[in-house]
Amino acid sequence: MTSNQKNNKMENRILVTGATGNIGIEVIELLKSKNANFVAGTSSGEAIDGVETVKADFADKECLRVAMQGITTLFMLLPSHPEVLKWGKNVIDAAIDSGVNHIVRSSGSFANANSDLLIEKLLGTTDEYLENSGANYTLTAPSSFMQNFITSLASDYKAGTIYQAAGDEKISWTDVRDIAAVNVEVLLNPEKYLDQTLTITGSESFNYEEAINQMNEVLGKETKYVAIPNESAIQAMTDMHFPPFIIDLLISLNESIKQGHFVETTDTIEKILGRKPITFKQFVADYQSVWL
Repeated sequence: MTSNQKNNKMENRILVTGATGNIGIEVIELLKSKNANFVAGTSSGEAIDGVETVKADFADKECLRVAMQGITTLFMLLPSHPEVLKWGKNVIDAAIDSGVNHIVRSSGSFANANSDLLIEKLLGTTDEYLENSGANYTLTAPSSFMQNFITSLASDYKAGTIYQAAGDEKISWTDVRDIAAVNVEVLLNPEKYLDQTLTITGSESFNYEEAINQMNEVLGKETKYVAIPNESAIQAMTDMHFPPFIIDLLISLNESIKQGHFVETTDTIEKILGRKPITFKQFVADYQSVWL
């Protein structure tokens, strides 16, 4: 390790973007628990309780440069938005302009710049831009979140049927708490993971029906899974006034699942955190009040 790298590690100051999202919230809490030197970035600048907060508007490169002054390590997490490719370039360019030493980019295990599927192409294109930017980087690439059963599927589960256009292909479900813990390890020790892609998954793969059966076993419920065609999913989301971009994104996500792009499992969590990933049944037990 060079003297500059030693200094960077000692003086490491972290900016967390996407600080109010599923992963960001957990990253913030872990950094707080470790007394890390960090600041949160929100698009409006609205403060997060108990955390130093700055405005980080992805559409405003100058705002991003200001937010990144004095920052050595950036946690880059972008929202699902039609301008996400432009925003990704803004963040990376601003980080380089501001002298940020290392960018930790939260992407997806299924990212692929050459894919015809929207979600894979968007994630992969931004990853590719970062890889070619000359910046020091680490890509963290999680699989599908267990917490989706809380954030978007809880009411359907409680109602007795979950409808998804995801077929019966297996998914390596991953707990967001594990995803955040891996990212925090990288943020605190970026030099250990220089120019690496860390694919983050649970230790087992199973499809929606199998996941719901595990939930039923823990919760004592009898919820069913019904695989529906894309057309039915599009109509349902249209009726619920989902924006067209989000509909296209979710349909492409389900197509990615059906094409087997979520099946892979890795040992990243065990290697980096020194423990097994959180199991799906443990996740359900931990949050069981959500579905009861």
